[in-house]
Amino acid sequence: MSRILVVYASHFGQTGIVAQRIAERLRDRGHEVDVANASGGVHGLPPPDDYDAVVLGSRVELGKHAKPVLQYMRDNANELRRIPTAFFSVSMSAAGKPAGSDPNGYLEKTFGSLGWKPTESTAFGGALQYRRYSWFLRFVMKQISKAGGHTTDTSTNHFFTDMGDVTDFADRFAWHLVERESAAHL
Repeated sequence: MSRILVVYASHFGQTGIVAQRIAERLRDRGHEVDVANASGGVHGLPPPDDYDAVVLGSRVELGKHAKPVLQYMRDNANELRRIPTAFFSVSMSAAGKPAGSDPNGYLEKTFGSLGWKPTESTAFGGALQYRRYSWFLRFVMKQISKAGGHTTDTSTNHFFTDMGDVTDFADRFAWHLVERESAAHL
């Protein structure tokens, strides 16, 4: 089986939860998986050359993916083009939308700006962690949520990630890896 690296950046934790679920599912399918949090920057993150495949994940904040994940992709673009890769995005714009839809085009904008496209990609609904936000961010997110048709109940946190979709994404990526290994043995 393959050795896989999962690199992610999360601000309030939902992207980290998704990254861990993907890693668990890939391990269940027999792969060796390392998980690296890029939220603190790219220094010290393992290089893609040490792996057979890489999964990258980022939150969307203020309309953009996390700078450390984008920097990791730029710094390792050539290596990422040579191996199977997956990318997942976590945002409220994808909440309540059909699996994999990217209503604001965050994925295509990111891939276009990097001149790279992963083997598999998707967008997952995020979370409104009102209880973890500062009063100002709570106010801002409440306004954004109202405009997007999401809950404005700030008395609790709300989670919109469909973990079944996360499992399906990991399974699709695992299928690419099995297919690649089978082709290599022919």
